[in-house]
Amino acid sequence: MKTRIKGYRKFGILVLFVCMGMSFFTHPLRIEAQQTETLITEIEERVQELMEKGNIPGLALVMLRPGRPDYIKGFGYADLEKEIPVTADTLFEIGSCTKAFTALAALQLEKEGLLNLDDPVSKYLPWFKPTYKKKHYEITLRQFLHQTSGIPENSVRYIPMGDEENALEQTVRTIKDIKLESVPGKEYKYATINYDVIGRIIEVVTRMSYEDYMTKHVIQPLGLTNTFVGKPGVDPELSEKVAAGYKAGFFAPRKYNAPAYRGNYPAGYIVSNGKDIAKWLKLQMGLEESPLTPLIQKSHQRDETVSPGGDMSSYAMGWQVSLSGNGLIFHGGWNPNYVSHFMFSPRSKTAVAVLTNSDSLSHVPFITNLVMNRVQGIKPEREYEPPGGMDKSYSIVSIILFLYLIIVAGFIISVVIGLIKKKRQFEPLTLKMAGKILLGIPILAPFIIGIYLLPTAIRGVNWKTAVVWAPVSFKTAAILLVAAFVASYLGYILLLLFPHKNKYLRSIPMLIVLSVLSGIANAVVIFLITGSLVTPEERLLYMVYYFGLAMLLYILGRKVIQTKLTKITFDIVYDMRMNLLEKVFYTSYQRFEKLDRGRVFATINDDTGQIGNSANIFVTMLTSLITILGCFLFLATIAFWATIVTIGVILCITVLYYIVSQKAQVYMEEARDTRDVFMRLLNGLIDGFKELSIHFNKKREYRDDLEKTTDEFRNKTVVAMVKFINAFMIGESMLIAILGAVGFAVPKLFPQIQTFTLISFIMILLYLIGPITGILATIPQVMQIGVAWRRVKEFIKDIPANLDPEEMEKLELNVKHVDHIEAKGVTFQYESENEEDEAFSVGPVDFDAKKGEVVFIIGGNGSGKTTLAKLLTGLYIPHEGSIHVDGKDVNNYQLGEYFSTVFSGYHLFEKLYNIDLSDEEKRKEGDEYLKTLRLDDKVNFEADSLSTIDLSGGQRKRLALLQCYLEDCPIYLFDEVAADQDPEFRKFFYRELLKRMKEKGKIVIAITHDDHYFDVADKVIKMDMGKIDVITEGKTQLMLTS
Repeated sequence: MKTRIKGYRKFGILVLFVCMGMSFFTHPLRIEAQQTETLITEIEERVQELMEKGNIPGLALVMLRPGRPDYIKGFGYADLEKEIPVTADTLFEIGSCTKAFTALAALQLEKEGLLNLDDPVSKYLPWFKPTYKKKHYEITLRQFLHQTSGIPENSVRYIPMGDEENALEQTVRTIKDIKLESVPGKEYKYATINYDVIGRIIEVVTRMSYEDYMTKHVIQPLGLTNTFVGKPGVDPELSEKVAAGYKAGFFAPRKYNAPAYRGNYPAGYIVSNGKDIAKWLKLQMGLEESPLTPLIQKSHQRDETVSPGGDMSSYAMGWQVSLSGNGLIFHGGWNPNYVSHFMFSPRSKTAVAVLTNSDSLSHVPFITNLVMNRVQGIKPEREYEPPGGMDKSYSIVSIILFLYLIIVAGFIISVVIGLIKKKRQFEPLTLKMAGKILLGIPILAPFIIGIYLLPTAIRGVNWKTAVVWAPVSFKTAAILLVAAFVASYLGYILLLLFPHKNKYLRSIPMLIVLSVLSGIANAVVIFLITGSLVTPEERLLYMVYYFGLAMLLYILGRKVIQTKLTKITFDIVYDMRMNLLEKVFYTSYQRFEKLDRGRVFATINDDTGQIGNSANIFVTMLTSLITILGCFLFLATIAFWATIVTIGVILCITVLYYIVSQKAQVYMEEARDTRDVFMRLLNGLIDGFKELSIHFNKKREYRDDLEKTTDEFRNKTVVAMVKFINAFMIGESMLIAILGAVGFAVPKLFPQIQTFTLISFIMILLYLIGPITGILATIPQVMQIGVAWRRVKEFIKDIPANLDPEEMEKLELNVKHVDHIEAKGVTFQYESENEEDEAFSVGPVDFDAKKGEVVFIIGGNGSGKTTLAKLLTGLYIPHEGSIHVDGKDVNNYQLGEYFSTVFSGYHLFEKLYNIDLSDEEKRKEGDEYLKTLRLDDKVNFEADSLSTIDLSGGQRKRLALLQCYLEDCPIYLFDEVAADQDPEFRKFFYRELLKRMKEKGKIVIAITHDDHYFDVADKVIKMDMGKIDVITEGKTQLMLTS
């Protein structure tokens, strides 16, 4: 019993050790399985992420690893609309990966002795005679297989569309006398049509169609049961397995049925699925054997006679061999709506294949390389994101052009509406206008040529080829671009034929379009400069052409804009000043005299000039904004998040400027207030310099006031500008910091961005500093314009132009006869500045004067004499009462037409307004008056002006009398005219001149203090405290006391 128990114990211990041993050995396997599962999950997640970014509807992924089951899995949809998922059985066109099959067929035929790879092609195709620099060169089959034939890459444009039986011969015949880019066998130049030549030779030597030979002698012997050439034929089950092809278009995959290219089958039209491609890659790595295995290995031998390509690889036969030390062999395939990429390592026996039903040329090779690195356990220091493809750029351009066309359409509609509303008018076609219209054709011609050359410039192909191979959005962008030019030209013609009546609105559309085009051209310049760094040498000439067009458009556009804006700026200043002056002229004197003179000068002169410059500033800002917008749209296509961060920083700068502008605006407003004070003081300096010159201390104190005002203006302006300078410096520092961040931080924050992209980013940002700082620098000017605009509006509000222009036009002008003027119950009261003080008032006053009467108005200072004179002449409007002329009630602005006046504090104009000296009799009359007024030796007439007004005070008053004589109005009003005259002329004035006026039937009203001549008056009115104190009639000399 004990022995049995001991036996059980030994057995249990043995079992325990065995279990522990098994656990020890199986544990690493479990860890490895978990790691593999994690790796697969990571790869699948990354593939799905890249599919979404690359607009790939469906994808089949093949992974082959030693000691692991084959990984063949489908992602996405073979048909988006029908929601058919991709599986391992889904069929795809493998594009240029077909070349490896064609090369294998050529090697097979060489082995069978049907052809020799070192034979010239002309041995099999006698009519094939390409040339290099006008000299015929023979090209061997081997050179075609190794892509060293010298045939240019853009020869793809010669491949004809079609499904005819002789399509392959037609294709090769299109290049039978092609001009080579290099001597055959000297340089690697990839050209897809090289393998079409090999395919045609296969047909010639086998007397079979390419498709039949490949199926029977290559595909079937390899055991590829789901692989065929071209279309699936009549097998409906096979047709259903073929994935629908898609092309990128406006940020999404669009189903696209590509035309048949049977003449290109040997280069790119084998169809297969994940299962067969897995087998094909195993055959390449020797994991499976076939009769063609030795030839497969031979096809991997690279051409060592020429230098490798730019990607550090050499071309073998249908395969590219990496020379970077990783031992990889690979090839990509790109058809209009399918992209594939195969890669394997004979050394590690690993392989990756990606088949897709999209044209995502950048993402598919990226996915292949990424998966291969993960499978091989390689983790790059930086994993770059693939470029977004051209669809994004073409789509953005299309959207912008579409919006532009909507704007142009809106403009055309506005022209029609303007014609209906009579805001526009038809301009008869003149020779000059016809010349302008016809001139648009040669101006547009280089740009139309540029559009025509776009496919050649971008890919070296023609339009027919480009439409098939480029994204859907490319064709749309091209059509919209042509439409934009046509619409712009049509709009230009409409502008000429149906101009707006408003001369500014007439020019605005053209200026906006030119500003936008200049901004776009400015952005295009930098795009072309950065793009030229990676442009093939053969297409650089086109880049230069577009660069010249963009530069020409920018410079000529700016020239036209600046020239037009210069005219518009001064037109705006002119019109604004004249409009303000027009309002001033239609404002009554009573309202106008309350305005601050300094404010009038500052508003009409300074503010209008400031506003006039706004057109130039805003159009310049528009051009810069378009440039900035275009550049940022471009940057967003190459590095989206880095662009968003940059825009965020610039928005911070903008917010900073806005905050500063709000604070600075207060100082600008205050500085503008001091400008009014300064102009008022300056006006006082000119008018009162005589008084200031009497006492030096008075002059010094006045100077101190001017200095104080000028200093206040300076300080307020400096404070405002310094705030902007501080913000500008912070903004510029932030821009420089952005540049530094792009160079130093972005590679760490966004490691997926490639070095070339970073260089392009930095170059464009450097270019943008000019437009950005230019816009920031205009913000103070915009603020000043805003201040000026508000002042002009306030000024307009304070000069309401209370005289009706229509009524003014109806005035009776040049009235020569008045029998009687009468005022009844006229009252007037000044406005009091202090509500507690009683304002001075005049009236009620009754006044009358008849033809041939002389009326003197006397009284002390402040008695209301001048106020009464202003009421009689219509300068003031009575609060009560009325004034009648010849028994008719006359409004205040008609009254002035009856008067010639010389007020105290009068202004003497050098030009004789309202007097026609072209009339000989009037000029003779004027000469007589000069003699009468004893001024003939001082002054004479020059055209319609006086030769000088630089005379003594008394002589200037005589000139004012001269103007009254020449105006020849029926009523004369003189305010202390004789006060500054010598006794002799004073006597002459009272005894002789007034008598002559009386004899002419004039009504003479004179405000005077010369009591020695009261006997001259027919009536003497004494004013006191705004009322008539005494009225004395008769010709006796009166002694009136105040």
